[in-house]
This record gives sequence, C-alpha cells and structure tokens, in this order.
Amino acid sequence: MRVMAISYLLLGSAAALPASSYLQHTNLQSGWLSAFSDDGSATRYVTGEVNTDDVVKTVMATGTLVPALNVEVGSVLSGQVSKLPIDFNDRVKKGQVLAELDDKTYVLAATAARAAFDAARSDIKSHEARLKRSTFDLWQAEHQLPVFTARVNAAQTVLDTAERELKRKQWLQEQQVATPIDVQNAQSRRDTALSSLQEAQANLSNQTGLISAAHADLDRAAADGESVRAASGRLEALWRSAMVDVERTKIRSPVDGVVVGRNITEGQTLATGLEAKTLFVIAGDLGHMEINARINESDIAAIRDGQDATFTVDAFPGRSFAAKVKQVRLAPQVVSNVVTYTVVLKTPNPDGILLPGMTVMANIVTQRIRGATTVPLAALRYHPTMVAAKGSNAAPNSVWVLRDGKPVSLAVTKGEEDGRNVAVSSDKLRPADVVIVGEKHDRERPSTEKP
Repeated sequence: MRVMAISYLLLGSAAALPASSYLQHTNLQSGWLSAFSDDGSATRYVTGEVNTDDVVKTVMATGTLVPALNVEVGSVLSGQVSKLPIDFNDRVKKGQVLAELDDKTYVLAATAARAAFDAARSDIKSHEARLKRSTFDLWQAEHQLPVFTARVNAAQTVLDTAERELKRKQWLQEQQVATPIDVQNAQSRRDTALSSLQEAQANLSNQTGLISAAHADLDRAAADGESVRAASGRLEALWRSAMVDVERTKIRSPVDGVVVGRNITEGQTLATGLEAKTLFVIAGDLGHMEINARINESDIAAIRDGQDATFTVDAFPGRSFAAKVKQVRLAPQVVSNVVTYTVVLKTPNPDGILLPGMTVMANIVTQRIRGATTVPLAALRYHPTMVAAKGSNAAPNSVWVLRDGKPVSLAVTKGEEDGRNVAVSSDKLRPADVVIVGEKHDRERPSTEKP
C-alpha cells in the first residue's frame, strides 16, 4: 500500500515559483502541494485558484505616436531665404511668418504687371470714347435721313408739276395758242426738276450708306472695346498673380501648433520643381496624439472603431496609457509577404509627455466577458503523472483539482481565453477549489523538523 503525507505551503514570493509564463498573472495565487510515497519520492503540485473575473481578449500591436494634426509646410516659389525667425519647438499661430524669401524679383514683376494693367484701363477709356462718338455719328446720320427723304419728295413734286406744265404747253402749241418758246421753257423746267430729283435721290442713297457705315463703326468700336476689356482682365489677373507671388515670399503657418521639423537655414537657396519641398513640419495639437498601429491580417477582423485600448512606451516603463480605436485603414501593407493593416488609435496627451515618434506597444480590447468563472490557462494543459491519481481518464477539456489531498479530474466547458486565464463552466467546479497547473518530483523527502 502506498502511504502519502500531504503538506501545503503557500509561497508569497514569486521567486519561489518556477519560471513559467502562467505564473505572471496577478490573479493567480500559486502554492505547492507535496505528496510522498514509500520509496521516498515526492510530487509537488503548483496550484492556482478558481476566480470570478473578467476575461478580456486583446490584440497586441506595435506602432508609432504621431500628432493628431501634422502639417508639412513648403514653398511654391524659388529664391533665397532672407529671414528665418522660427526654430524647432517654437509655438506658432495661424498666419505667422515662418520664413521670408528675397522678394526683389517678384516685386519688380508685380510692378510691371500693374503698369500693363493701368495701360489697358486707359485703352478701355479711349475705346469707350470712340464708342460714344460712333453712337453719336449713327444717331446724327439716322436723324438726317428724313431731311433727304423730304428733299426727294419735294423734287418729285416739282418734277410732276413741270411734267404737267410741259404737257399743257404742248397742247396749247397744238391749238396754236402757245409759242414754241413757251414749250421750250416748259421743257427746260421739266429737265431741271428731273435733275433735282435725281440729285435728291443720290443724296438720300448716300445718307443711307452713311448710316450703314455708322452702324459698322459702332459694331467695330463695341468689339474693340470688348477685346480691350478682355485684355485688361487678363492683365489684371497677371498683376494679382504677381501680387500673390509677392505675398508667397512670406511662408506662413497654416495652423496653430508647434514646429517639430525644420529643413532650411537662413541664406539657403530654394529651387522648387514639380513638387514643393517640405520646409517645416508643424504638429497642430500635441494635446491629442494618434498611434499608427500595425495589425496582422489574421487579427484585423476583430478590430472595430471605438474599441478600448491601452499602450505603453519605453520612456515611461510601468505606466499604461488609455486609447481608443479611431480608424481602421483599408489599405494593406505587404512587407516580406506579410500583410498588415494600419489601425489609428487616439489618445489624450494633456501633460504633453507623449512625444511624436515614440514606439508604442498597444493592446486593443476586442472582447470582454464580465463575471466569468476563470482558471489559469495552464490548468487545461496539465495532466498528472502520479500512478495513484484519481480519475486518470480525464475528459479532453478538464481541470485537475485537489480534493482531500488528491488530484481529481473535473470535466469543464471551455470558453473564451485572454492568453493567461480561460473562462470555464462546470457543475462540479466550486469557487473554493484549488486547480493544479503543474508539478515537480523530488527524490528526497523534505525534513519534517521545525526550525
């Protein structure tokens, strides 16, 4: 018969426990249970408690702290930096001058553009005067047309009278009442009236031509005026563009913030091409930071906007900071055939101790089960080696508990786990039970003498 003596020793120091990952959990209160046999061998059990706790599933990720608003400021103009009043870490306001370029060339270009614009405005006034004159000439020609028309009508009346007089004289001559001289005189008056009518008709036709010419002059003057006004608008745009360039020689901050980057020095010459060079980097608000975390494709399905997270930085060991998931970016990044996605976390930084560029180790809470019955995850992996262990035919999901000093297998239903603890359910598992998570065999019986 195997005789066993059971003693229980609770170790308060973590140094007395084996170096196993499951012993690092703060809720795990581990102890030793020793069993001895006749041959002097002893088996010591590493135990843990059954707790009622929250099971929190997390996804671990690394990332980098960046400001919530990060603005790169460049220059669209080329030139020499004449003034540089801003340095690293300076706080700036929106519109504040960060640097100034030598503006002599741009001022001269603006002056020339303004002179051309002023000349165009003078041309507009000249063409407006010409348009008024053409309008007046047309009005005058149109108002003289009735005069020439009346003259034609009057000449026609005189001709009709002379025709009737000539016919009457000719009849009287046939009656031998009028002399040939009277007929000749009537003929002359008729010819004179005809000439007057033809002259009046020619003057009327000429006046009609003058009216048509006045219309053409008016249309041409209007077209020239539109052309001059269009040229004036183009020259005004060139002048205003030149003034914008003059203003752009003063590089201003687009936001309130802190200068975290500066890539120029006073006296340096800028040569801009198709892409503007970044001269300053301004962190818009260091009171709120973001974390660009990289999540593996196997874990990205569990990440949602608004999930809670915690993170640590090497600058403050032992301190944990809170964050929330702000955005899951859909653009994948493939490096060495490993697919990751960027998840943006937001975190407050009221005291300003979190700095841009710090490396972050983040844990994103993907699921939280409250008030679950939990045991250490190692308890599900444990299988006893003692020959006298009760219930050696354990179920696939089972834990070993100490009942009356002996290990007993209890079947459990496995739930969610968080990497350290696992939620279980069983009708036979009691809150006061002590579960076995490991064992150690000693060949020598420990001394029973008290110190």
